[in-house]
Amino acid sequence: MQPLKIFTIKKAISKVKYIGNDKIVVVDIDNAIRVFDLNELKLDRGFKINLPQNRLFADNTDISSDGNYLALTIQNKNKAAIWNIQTKKLHHLLGWHKGEVESVKFDNQNKYVATGGTDGRTHLWNIQTGKMVGSFAPHADYVTAIGFSKNSLWCATGSYDKSISITNISSMKFAYKLRIHSSMITKIKFLHNFLMISGDRDGNLICSNYSKGKVLKRFPKLPDVVVDFCFDTKEKFMFATTKNKNIYLYNLETFELITDQFLKLNSIVTSLEFIPELMYLIIGTTDGILYIYDVLSDEKQLEEFIQNKEYANAYELINQNPILKDSLSYTHLEKIWENSINKAQKLLEKSEQESAQKVVQPFMSIPAKRLFIQTLFKDFAEFDKFKQLIIKRKYPLAYSLANRYPTFKQTTYYKHMEKEFKKAFTLARQLMFDKTKEEYIKNILMPFRGVPEKTALIQSLANEKEIYKLLKQKMAKRDFKGFFELINRYPFLANLDEYSKTIEFGEKLKETAQNALKEGNYSKVLQYIPILENFPMLVEDAKELKYEATILANFMKIIANKEYDKVYEYIQKEPFLEELDIFKEIERKWLEKIEKAEEYSARGDVKAILDSLGNYMKIKDKLQRIGELIKSAYLYQILEKLKTEVDDKTIERGFRNYIKIFGLDLEISDLITLAKKSGRNLDFSNLEEGDKINWHKKEIPYDIFKN
Repeated sequence: MQPLKIFTIKKAISKVKYIGNDKIVVVDIDNAIRVFDLNELKLDRGFKINLPQNRLFADNTDISSDGNYLALTIQNKNKAAIWNIQTKKLHHLLGWHKGEVESVKFDNQNKYVATGGTDGRTHLWNIQTGKMVGSFAPHADYVTAIGFSKNSLWCATGSYDKSISITNISSMKFAYKLRIHSSMITKIKFLHNFLMISGDRDGNLICSNYSKGKVLKRFPKLPDVVVDFCFDTKEKFMFATTKNKNIYLYNLETFELITDQFLKLNSIVTSLEFIPELMYLIIGTTDGILYIYDVLSDEKQLEEFIQNKEYANAYELINQNPILKDSLSYTHLEKIWENSINKAQKLLEKSEQESAQKVVQPFMSIPAKRLFIQTLFKDFAEFDKFKQLIIKRKYPLAYSLANRYPTFKQTTYYKHMEKEFKKAFTLARQLMFDKTKEEYIKNILMPFRGVPEKTALIQSLANEKEIYKLLKQKMAKRDFKGFFELINRYPFLANLDEYSKTIEFGEKLKETAQNALKEGNYSKVLQYIPILENFPMLVEDAKELKYEATILANFMKIIANKEYDKVYEYIQKEPFLEELDIFKEIERKWLEKIEKAEEYSARGDVKAILDSLGNYMKIKDKLQRIGELIKSAYLYQILEKLKTEVDDKTIERGFRNYIKIFGLDLEISDLITLAKKSGRNLDFSNLEEGDKINWHKKEIPYDIFKN
């Protein structure tokens, strides 16, 4: 595959990010920012930030998905910066880490940025105010990777300590800690359907369900550190890279490695990005080369091969670029193959071997197709014999031959034979209760006696007439439990039309129940379940439908009753409920309140926070998030007071009041250290310590320095 465009930036590329409207932002190691227009394949604009070089192969640079902001760590400063890309100016400096800032990541709603440090801490910051609005459970070592879920309700942090912590952003509650990697986490990215993929320094790639904290699958291991990975539009494929200059292609449905050389480059890859609308794969490298690949660029070549009947070249191209299997050209190619085989088979039925060979000749140079064709022609060497047996109505021998050569079962002759049996057997069943027709029944079924797959049915007509009568009765009464019990006792009944019709009814009923579930008609679903439970092959489907319908019905009931505490309890147990529109609306209102409360927190206005979020204090799930905002407000009150000439007793009182509510946490410890370094004489003997879980049980002053 040839690149659509190559840009030479000269400096090593640290980050490539798609920002919508067919534009990407590229950041190089010297903090030069360039915006490229992918429609016109040209540089749109750019500027340079005068900061120390950023580090390659680290999660220390990110761009917001709307393209407005850049976040990057500042080496040797224990800070990160948010830069406004539109105005080319510094937006905010983010500190509060007791050590270097190691990683940064924007959420997908462009509201927050998370920073992870060498101190093992992760802080969440409001992009607009530049103030800290929460802190996550700390890691034992450097926080090396951060990722947000598609809906930005979850955040995962990976560490040098080999663990991944997952936190619910809506509640700021720590959810899970995954210890599934053998070395430092290098990358974390989220997909839809509660899936998350994480990579580490040993080359491991692991897919987990982040809402349940469970590992789903481990991908075939890469030979080196996982540098980056991204996904195609439909999340069917994953592109991954290490420091060995190759792009690996994985199947996300089977979790298999498709090829270890989807692309082979001349330099080490530092960043990967996939553009859904354009089907472009963007690659940044250590030597400052920006590659733009159209992963379906080979489709034009594929179509040319198809038009010229160069099918071997077409399939070789598909082997080189498996993503072409998602193209219309591939569908067209497979249709040609299918039609060719059908046509060849019809010609073989007419003993026109030479003509059949001409039809399939274009596929003979394709190993997989050649084997199928050779088998087909080999089988049809006996076809004239098979045909004559059917013409002479020697059906037992014909069926025996068809079992030896399964391709015969696709021919018109075999289908004719099956039709003849069905016709004779149906007539025999209609007449079997008429004793005067016994000899006639025997004669019409005579040609099929000796056919093993028909013997049980034919014998049953004579020996078990009442079974058929009972089967029809059970079907008419929709007694499916009794119907399948009868099938289990007399397996030959599974060859009857009644059986296939009953199976078809069950499948349609399942589909109807699934549609009712989507439409929110949960009571209707629950009405279908007792019927579906009688179908042995649908028991698991029925169980799942029943579970979901019951959960959803109860969930809707508690929402209708405005029992919001229970709403969030349900969400914790069943995260799939997050995707319901009615819950999204509840969350939208909550997040609107939070957004305003974060502004109050940034200026230390505890009263405004409590006034704004007072109604949510009744919801247990929201207490920790509210507590984080009040805590941040107090921290900023103390920080501002430390800048003044206020006496040490007042400062000490503020610290004591804070510790009484939230305990001696890392953030207040930082401020105590800062105060002592500035010469404050503070005494912290006989401290009364609270904790961040039970903060709401304490008296909450508007001013933390209040007596």
